[in-house]
Amino acid sequence: MSNKNRTTKYPNGLQSFVIPNPGPTVEEISTSTDTTVIGTTGARGDCGTTFLVNQTCVITLPSIAIGNNFTYVNNGPDGTVQISLSPAALDGIGWVGSKTDDKDLINTLATARRGDYVTISSGDAVVAWQVVESAGIWAKEA
Repeated sequence: MSNKNRTTKYPNGLQSFVIPNPGPTVEEISTSTDTTVIGTTGARGDCGTTFLVNQTCVITLPSIAIGNNFTYVNNGPDGTVQISLSPAALDGIGWVGSKTDDKDLINTLATARRGDYVTISSGDAVVAWQVVESAGIWAKEA
């Protein structure tokens, strides 16, 4: 019997809502043009998707809504791909206890390695995107 639901785990050990998941979704981002991720509004959208990022780009996140979660993986050769996750103007990305509205989370070019990744989730509709898992060096926009 397969489990078609996935739970999101938070650093405090709590599990959140159950998200229907028909199976793992993996998409490649192979363009340097800005990319916009579609959230869960209306349909499933991109929620739960793992994005393999092959070229430097800015990825615009959807507004925070309960149930959104995404993983971004640096899929380029070491030192060649910079990933910038850009929240909406009134949203932030919470990481290591801090959140600043409208500031990107960046896997910088100088430290980028193939396989660096970050998983973000929006546990509610008012606080911020939360980094729930990461590998590699990620920095907040100044």
